[in-house]
Amino acid sequence: MHLTGGQFKGRIIQTPKGEKTNVRPTLSKVRESVFNILFSHFGDFSSLSFLDMFTGSGIMALEAYSRGFKNINAVEFDLKTFSAAKKTFAAFNADIKLIKGDALKITPKLEKFDVIYIDPPWEFDYEPVIKTALDKLTHDGVMVIEYDKKSAAENAKKAKSQNEILPFKQKTYGRTNIDFYSL
Repeated sequence: MHLTGGQFKGRIIQTPKGEKTNVRPTLSKVRESVFNILFSHFGDFSSLSFLDMFTGSGIMALEAYSRGFKNINAVEFDLKTFSAAKKTFAAFNADIKLIKGDALKITPKLEKFDVIYIDPPWEFDYEPVIKTALDKLTHDGVMVIEYDKKSAAENAKKAKSQNEILPFKQKTYGRTNIDFYSL
């Protein structure tokens, strides 16, 4: 996996390997599109905060760091994946606060964020995740939800309707859907 933009554009990161990991790093074309859409919305990232609720490999948090976000938090539950993300962040000397634990328990204790990226394991219940994220989004912030159009689409659709939110932008890349919301 390589970073698609910013000061570390093109640098390779190692992702956790092995059958016991559930890491499914966001594809390069998806990451690039997400940050292009965010740039179109904000125009500048230098004073913005970013939360990656289910960081996995840490690639989205690193993209945010590479592109100039200043306050970046990343939450990961799985110990093996957390350790791999920690090593990756250290290799980049990245100023990213990596937090080990359950995103649904940790996020309510954090400050509000300008961008919240949500990419849980696709079997996850999206409803409480979206509710938690909405409570931590700044007034003009953007929540980005990644989900699989085959295995998680109904789950995500139900969660969005229960939280009464409508996306301002939606993109599809193969099996991956990305929805953007702003308050």
